[in-house]
Parts: sequence; C-alpha cells; structure tokens
Amino acid sequence: MSEATSIEFISRAVEYADLAALRIAIFQACGDEEVGRLGPVSTLSPEDRQHLIDRCIELIDTNLDSWSIRTPSDDELYSLLEMVIGVPTPEGDFELRKQVLSFEDYPFFADWQSGEPSATGDFHVAIIGGGFNGVATAVQLEQLGIAYTVYERRSELGGTWSIHKYPDIRVDTLSASYEFSFEKNYQWTEYFARGPEVKGYLRHIAEKFGVMPNLRFEHDLVEARFDDDTQMWNVTFRLPDGSTTSQTVNAIVSAAGLFANPKEPDFPGIEAFGGTVVHPTRWPEDLHLAGKRVAVIGNGSTGVQLLARVAEMAEHTDVFVRTPQWISPRDKYGKHVEPETRWLIDSMPGYWNWCRITSIMHLFNFHRDYLIRDPEFEATGGRITQTSENVRAFLTDYIRTETGGRQDLIDRLMPDHAPMVRRPIVDNGWYRSLTRDDVDLVTDDIVRFTETGIETADGAHHELDVVISATGFDIVKYLWPAEYFGRGGANLHERWEEETPMAYVGMMVPDFPNLFILYGPNSQPVSGGVALPAWYQMWAGFVARCLTQVIENGQRTVEVSREAFEEYNRRLVEESQQIIMVTEETSKRKNYYVNERGRMQVNAPWETCDYYRMTSYPDPEAIVFE
Repeated sequence: MSEATSIEFISRAVEYADLAALRIAIFQACGDEEVGRLGPVSTLSPEDRQHLIDRCIELIDTNLDSWSIRTPSDDELYSLLEMVIGVPTPEGDFELRKQVLSFEDYPFFADWQSGEPSATGDFHVAIIGGGFNGVATAVQLEQLGIAYTVYERRSELGGTWSIHKYPDIRVDTLSASYEFSFEKNYQWTEYFARGPEVKGYLRHIAEKFGVMPNLRFEHDLVEARFDDDTQMWNVTFRLPDGSTTSQTVNAIVSAAGLFANPKEPDFPGIEAFGGTVVHPTRWPEDLHLAGKRVAVIGNGSTGVQLLARVAEMAEHTDVFVRTPQWISPRDKYGKHVEPETRWLIDSMPGYWNWCRITSIMHLFNFHRDYLIRDPEFEATGGRITQTSENVRAFLTDYIRTETGGRQDLIDRLMPDHAPMVRRPIVDNGWYRSLTRDDVDLVTDDIVRFTETGIETADGAHHELDVVISATGFDIVKYLWPAEYFGRGGANLHERWEEETPMAYVGMMVPDFPNLFILYGPNSQPVSGGVALPAWYQMWAGFVARCLTQVIENGQRTVEVSREAFEEYNRRLVEESQQIIMVTEETSKRKNYYVNERGRMQVNAPWETCDYYRMTSYPDPEAIVFE
C-alpha cells in the first residue's frame, strides 16, 4: 500500500477534514446508515464524534474506489441539506444553496431561452475592469457567444489583487470559498491564499475559459456617453502615451469594483514631511524598512494584515488607531493545505461541493443573530442579541489573551460597537505585535505632520522615516473618475452627488440604458451567507439575462423604470432602519457601510436569499425592454 493510500495517511486526512462536509459526502456516495445517524456534527458528543471519524476512515479505506461524483435530485438534496445543517431548508432558500453546492457545470449563469440567435456577433459589450467581476462577466458572455471586450487600465489582470502588493496580503475567507464555482477544485496551496496566488488564479480562469484574447490592457476609461439616436454607447479610453481611443458598443458592464480609489491621507503638513509616505495600493518594490522608524496608520483589514511583517522589519513601529475594531482569529489562517487534505479534496466525490455549504452555514441566520435587536433579550439587560453578546465576550477574552493581559492596551483596544456590524477583520498577529518592545500603540488624534514625523493631540511628537497610510478607500466614488452620460446627457456623478449613490438591485440606474454597475451602491446583502465570487457570478448572470432578452427579442435597450428604481430604494431605506449598523450610533459612526447621510451605501439590508431571488431574473414590472 502506498503512503498516499495507507490507513495512516487516510486517518490524517480525516483528522484534518471538515467533518460535516466529509460525513455528508460519504453518505451521498454510499448511504451508510451509521454515518447518516451520527449528526449533525456540531451536536455530537466526543464519543460519537470519534465514532464518526473511525467510520469515515473505514469506509474511505474500503470503498473509495467505487464512489463517483453525481448530481443529486432536488428531493435528495433537500434531505442531504437537512442532514448537514440540522434543520429543513426553507423552500425560498433552496435554489441559492443548490447553486452554491455547484454540482452543475455553470451555477448562477444564464442561458438562451430559445437557442443561441445567429446575430449575437452584432451585439458588443464593453466590460470595464479586469478583476474578479470583470472576468466573471467575461466568462458568462463567452459561454453565451456574445461579443465582448474587457478593458483594464493596468497592464495585468487582477483588479485589487494587482493593485495591492504589501507584505502578507491574502484573502480573509477560505480560498475554497474565494473561487468561482464553474472551476471545480482549484489547487490552492494555502487555506487563505496570498495575493500573488489569487492573481495567478484569475489569470488561470481567463486562460482556461477563453477570456485572454478579448482583453485590452492599459485602457483607462475616460468617458462613456449614450447616443440617443443610435441607442449605442460611445466609450473613450486614455492610453499610456496620453492619447485617446474610442469605441462604440451596445452595452457597458462597469466592473471597476469597490476598492478602485484609495483614500489619500490629507493630514495638515503632510507635504512638508521629509520621509516616505506609502499607501498599500502603491507599495514600492524597493521599500526597505530595516533600521527605519515606521508608522502604520489604520487598523482596518489592510493595517491589521501588514503590521506583523512591518514590525519584524522596522527598527521601531508606531501604530496609529482612531477607532478600536473587533479583530478575530481564523482557524488555519496562514497555514498551507496539507497533502492529506489535498488528496481528500481530489479523491472524495462531493467533498469539495459540501465544503462550500459547511463553510458558510454558520451565516445562514446572520440577520437574526447579529443585525436586528432582540427586544426580549435586551429587556433582560443584554445588548442586541444573545449571539452578539456571546461573540462580544469571546472577542473580549481574545483581546485580553493576545495582549498578555496588558491593561494599558486593553483599555484602548476595546470597541464600543457591536460585533459584526462593521467589516470583520481577521487577526494576523496584530494584537501580539502591539506587545513588542519596539511597537507603540498611539490612540491620540493626529494633529499634523512635521518635517520629521507626526504630532498628536497629547502634544507628543513621533519621529518617523516611513508612514504607511492604511486609511482605506473612497467607497462612495462609484465609477470614479470616469464620466458617464446617459439619455439626454444625464450626468451620473452629478445625479449621485445631488441625491446619494443609488441603483436598482445595485446594478441599474434610470436614464442609463444598457449600463450595469457591478459592485454598485447597495449591491451586496449585509447578511453575507455566500462568498464574494458567488455574488460576482450572480451579478454576471443577471446582466446576461437582461442582454439575452434584448438580443432574442430583437430589441435595442434594457433599462430600469424610474418608478421601480424609486420604489426599490424606498423599500431599501425602510428595511435598513431595522439594521443596527444604521440605528445604533456607536455602530454607524466611522463605518464605511454607512455614508455621511446615515444611509447604507455598500450593502443592502435584504436577506441573502431574498436578494438572490431579486437578481435571478429581470422583473418585467420593473425593467423596460425597447
């Protein structure tokens, strides 16, 4: 028996496995009654859990070669989902969970309703941006045979993964979730992939699915203008030499993304600083921190990711924190995928599919658990919900443990807002870095930069050579700096400045026909429940269903009606008034989920499955085809 199939090797593979996913994959493969009885995994006693592990090892050792992947019927899938989750799947949630499982070749994607028309080549789509959204849309259009061109302002694919090159950049969700479901079982090397590997993954997708020939790099969109007479869009791009080139297209998909425009530090006196100021989106390859006094401004995801590496390299590091955040541990963060785990994913039919559900099922009740107050619980003196309170207690203990019980740090690091109402941040050794002798936490406000450092509100002066400004992005600058002009010359940026950035289902705006904005205003449900690449596929599928209807019916344009747009946004604002990140002052303050007018700007207040239904097919009562 080879090492790769020895009982010892199989035992290690099961030990490292997601046991809930493995149990259900084995049951689907062979229907073993004992495996079916031992679950759900989260409810098992230690003795029953070990019994299940032993049974899985035995079945894999004796039966694996006879099992094969198969797509379950809907009735069987309902039963399997109940076995793994522990409760029946509501009928309204079933279709989304089925798509997430990805037994089909192209989940979430659209298809022609009456067979591919012969004239699709006459219809051309411009996709703006070569990140995940742009590539997902390109693959969808490639499958349909609709002509498209992807325009990317940089010289390579990757989007935010091309822009960010700072130390230790990586995804903060499992790599196995941060992938497209039409590419089954990509060979990730780490549980949480680093930036270069993510960028390589995106190039792999573009090459495998035929996108590369349709890419145009170093094309920076300047303006898109709709022609009322021709019902076409004229798009103008700036090239590296400063010249411009123009194209005429039927439709535009803006996949510029949410993190395209870094927020520049604007502290008084910064122009006089004699050292180096670095934004993580422009990390110099030749930046050397050895022997330098370094400041890291910000404790969002980027600042937390890079601190440990910076502190290891620098002579001294000052960490400037304005608002304490809940920063949490993540199992297997920074760990390589073991050979045994890779073998199990490759060899066990259905295991990869079921991992896609088990990795997110703790989020299925996110609305109820974290976002909407429980009056009965609060009447007993609790805050928000019992689950929220439990997580607060866990994270509070985590802060105490990771800081070594240092009260001087704990007092300044304890947030006053509820957990999970801001972007969750994964710890990358951030708390422990603050306990180093050569690292200082600074929580006093920055007053100004000087020629040699930073002065803070307590009167202290911090001598610095390098300032890393991890201050985030201008999230509300959707589509910026490109200008979009719709029917009658309507200027989209001016409209949004007057009103606030708004869209129908996050993607469509009246007076801008055949324009789709991916990661537009309020485009992602706040409750989570699926990883971002799944949303990219859903949005691409919605765009494709709109465009295929235009083409199949011999029409020219698709556009949301003004009435539907206004009603949708009225309901969005009304529904968001239940969400604590909007209603609780400490939660909405300094929170990029909520804009300066108190309106949710990045997310939508809908349950995940509700938004999925809204975007599964274009609503004929809301969307006008002409």
